[in-house]
Amino acid sequence: MRIAVIATYTHPTRRRVKEPSIMQSAVPELIAGLCPPHAEVEIFNEKEADIPLDRHWDLVFFSYLHSYYEHTKVLSTLFRQRGMVTVAGGRHASHFPDDVEQYFDAVITSEPEPNVPALIQDFEKGELKKRYSLPSLGAAAIQPYRYDLIDFTKNRVRLAGIEASRGCPFTCNFCVLTGHERYRFRPIPQVIEEIQTKMTWNKNFMGAMDNVFIFLDNNLGGSPKYLRELCTALLPLKKIWGCALTFNILKDESLVRLMAEAGCRYIYTGLESLNPDSIKAMNKGQNKLSEVNAVIRRTFSHGIVLSFGLIVGSDGDTNEYLHRLPEYLADLSYFSITFLGIVCPYPETPFFRELQAEGRLLPGTISRDYDGYTLCHRPKNLHPSEVVEHFTRLCDTLGTLPNIARHYWSKLMMSNMPRYKSALIFSGPEILSIRNPVQNKARRYIAGMDSMEEWDTQQQAALGLQPQRIS
Repeated sequence: MRIAVIATYTHPTRRRVKEPSIMQSAVPELIAGLCPPHAEVEIFNEKEADIPLDRHWDLVFFSYLHSYYEHTKVLSTLFRQRGMVTVAGGRHASHFPDDVEQYFDAVITSEPEPNVPALIQDFEKGELKKRYSLPSLGAAAIQPYRYDLIDFTKNRVRLAGIEASRGCPFTCNFCVLTGHERYRFRPIPQVIEEIQTKMTWNKNFMGAMDNVFIFLDNNLGGSPKYLRELCTALLPLKKIWGCALTFNILKDESLVRLMAEAGCRYIYTGLESLNPDSIKAMNKGQNKLSEVNAVIRRTFSHGIVLSFGLIVGSDGDTNEYLHRLPEYLADLSYFSITFLGIVCPYPETPFFRELQAEGRLLPGTISRDYDGYTLCHRPKNLHPSEVVEHFTRLCDTLGTLPNIARHYWSKLMMSNMPRYKSALIFSGPEILSIRNPVQNKARRYIAGMDSMEEWDTQQQAALGLQPQRIS
């Protein structure tokens, strides 16, 4: 039996662009690890390379985000026309199974560990069901990823990744996890054994990325006690790693010091905003802006490179705040902003339900618009055109070579920990990538005003498909 596992991708510019980077979807390796030993499995990441449309597989699993749905259902329809059986999974498929069932042979609406093996068994018996919703088996059921299938020649900067936990204990109103996924973590010996015996390392750049990996967890710091125990277990491995976690963890200096000693050299945290009103509107109480400056400097001094995400268009945002945002960042030496987006009301979130009840969703919104780079609602204090103006200006302002130079200059000598400086160097291109979403000057960045990718539009017309309208 031949199986393909495909992570689809569409670029924020709505052009056919690839974007190889350190952080990539690892769902193909996860699904491949749940396939039976007798299956011939191939994995594809469309962010790194095109999907071969002339190949044939017996079974094709698709992993996608909300904004990739239109593209993914085109691929599924083309494959089904050639006799292949396709499967969809992920948050969008779980929230819209009735719509998804029209374009895929089966839909997985729960976690993959119990459902992928059950689906494959049914497929081999000729008894495939339309929907698979077996309950979670718990975090201990997470299987080792198929690291052996990663091709580092297609993305020379990619790192292998591992899950230690799933979910998040916080309830930010714009987050797709809120109300849908409780926080839980794997047994630490299981995680350590996987790192020691299963992981494949990136040998590019003369060994600069050897023995380096990332935790793929939504929030590795969901349990400070667990994180402390995990770091203690990582100490003797002498590996280098990065992770994403919420800002509150950084306030615990002893824990940050332990993370650094255990090999942590990179942390991404969703700072989201420097505006207290916006933080309040997001229900993101774990971000205490009065502590930001001291916490950031202390974390860098321990040898950990911090990277931040900011979003615009929140209900607390004003023209004055967004105009002055670069000044605030410069005053505080926050040059390591590696993600800048527009707040997105994903359909399964409390934020979406609030906007829907208030009639603030924009008309003509389709699933393609829910990408984090397109405004899908009317903010309380800003006109949609003002949000777009601030977003594009900030992308051009923050994602610059001088900003990278300031980032390096201000942080280079803050720590002498091993591999700190190499982690700092690799963070530079991530800052530059902020400009990537605004490279298409024809884009409007307002839902209902931008067409989909030309190839997808042509294929949908030829196949008789219609975009999914959400608003």
